[in-house]
Amino acid sequence: MCMNNHITKKCYPGLGAKVRGKRNSLDQSLQLAATRGRTTPQTWLQLEHHDLATMRTIRCVAHALNVSVDELLGEGGDQ
Repeated sequence: MCMNNHITKKCYPGLGAKVRGKRNSLDQSLQLAATRGRTTPQTWLQLEHHDLATMRTIRCVAHALNVSVDELLGEGGDQ
């Protein structure tokens, strides 16, 4: 599982809305997305509602949504 123990979370403004939109477009429940990303629904809620995550969590979320970390963070590609 992707855990956030002993790791500081950062704020990524706008990332939560982007993740929630992508998850909804894939018709994934919070539980399903968490399972696919090998993390917890609470971790997803912190990201989706407060834009808080570690890079490890972002990698897990990207995996669950079948996108790249760069795509989630808006780096490269179509900025």
